[in-house]
Amino acid sequence: MADKTHIQYAPGQRFQKPLIKLVGELLLRHFNGFEGCISIAVGGPGGTGKSSFCRKLSEHLPDTRILNLDDYKTSRTARSQSGIFGAHPDANHIGTIIEHLECIKEGIAFDKPVYNQLTGVADKTERYIPARFNLLDGEISTYRQFRRYIDLSIFIDSDWKTQLNTRITRDIEQRGYTHEKAIATFLQSNLREFARYGAESKKWADIHLYCHHNYSIIIESLTHELFQECEDLLRPSMCPVDIEGLIVPVLTPFKEDLAIDEKQFIRHLEFLSDHGVRRILVNGTTGEFFSLTPDERKQMLQVARRYFPGIIVFQVGCAGGLQTRDQVRMGCDYGADAIICLPPYYYSNIREDGLVRYFNWIAENLDLPFMLYNFPRHTGVPLTPGILGRIPHYGLKDSAADMGLIGATPRYFIGADELIIENHRRGGRGFVSAGANAYPMLYTALEQALAQGEIKKAKSVHDDIIEVNAAIPDIDEISTIKQRLSEKLDGYPAYSRPPIL
Repeated sequence: MADKTHIQYAPGQRFQKPLIKLVGELLLRHFNGFEGCISIAVGGPGGTGKSSFCRKLSEHLPDTRILNLDDYKTSRTARSQSGIFGAHPDANHIGTIIEHLECIKEGIAFDKPVYNQLTGVADKTERYIPARFNLLDGEISTYRQFRRYIDLSIFIDSDWKTQLNTRITRDIEQRGYTHEKAIATFLQSNLREFARYGAESKKWADIHLYCHHNYSIIIESLTHELFQECEDLLRPSMCPVDIEGLIVPVLTPFKEDLAIDEKQFIRHLEFLSDHGVRRILVNGTTGEFFSLTPDERKQMLQVARRYFPGIIVFQVGCAGGLQTRDQVRMGCDYGADAIICLPPYYYSNIREDGLVRYFNWIAENLDLPFMLYNFPRHTGVPLTPGILGRIPHYGLKDSAADMGLIGATPRYFIGADELIIENHRRGGRGFVSAGANAYPMLYTALEQALAQGEIKKAKSVHDDIIEVNAAIPDIDEISTIKQRLSEKLDGYPAYSRPPIL
């Protein structure tokens, strides 16, 4: 089953009714006329309020029961011996869950296990009679193994600090964990296991919710189908958000031994988010993708998805098509919101037909927005209007710095800071700016001024950006920006892998 295509929705006015009641109305309308028992998965990492959400949602749906998938865990002893936690598929009786989901589909009652938190084993059963609406509560509920049995999926996400706080409170008070064990469980289950096995399921979910630190929940995004069905319920409180405005091509921090410094990457993501950045590009030129192994490129995406709450554009370009297709699959599996791709960058004398075939081949069956990346100075392969016209694509990031392709693509993103104002004047959708890594406050101020039509203010901020960039030599841009960032984030490393100095 293919992942679903989503459009992010931005909240406007406050909803006239509680959000959970609104979600209930969305589900009732969506399933109007649907015959039989309905299974709705409510997934997401531990500590995001899934159980509370299910209880409250059940009050707004007729004939509803909750199936708690935590009851299907293997024994605590077995998990301990295997060194795994609840988010790992092997920590759950997957086969039994599938059997019971099949029973729900057929409307057949079954005896479900009941997990005992004190003994660490499911030591009894209780009768489960399928209802009209069956809410599957559990971090694994949206996993791939169950998708053919699920009628609709809801994914609840939150900041990792919220997850940590919730898990510590719950595991200590309800499960008798020590403080150290609660933290260790969070690190292994949320940040390792769920990131590996569950994070990608967000792309498949129909509704994305976000739980704030005060446990208020907002709608983050919906599928096109749901929004179109329920547009009258959502507007004017929500409106579609396109990928536009500022995109920051994030740096890759390295330790002195040139291993990726994950801790500093997380600090940088939080720094950008705190200053209003809502879109980033992972593994771009500024991120030194050419120095990263495939596993490291996956690592950067996984960490970004876990710690950055906004839109993630994932750069997949490699020297050859098979490697690039692997990167595309990685982007889909680990939570990218859009894919962007450079031309192949070794064989420069490529015929136009070959490039068209290449891009269409790697994007075959891709449901995410597919963007192209023109950077002839580095790749030796310039994109042309003729090429762009033969490749179905969402938009173009152009680092050629001449704006010659602005009319040849549906959405044009300039990669040259000196042309940001002119790009906006001519209808460009946004800008991809490396300098925003160290100076996000300037770039988000420019983004806001342009969005609000405050051209005089935008020109003033743009002048400040040009002045700042004047001291950044083009040939040493990456290392210089890292140095500037290290002056703002104490401890951020300014190392780069060779050949970057």
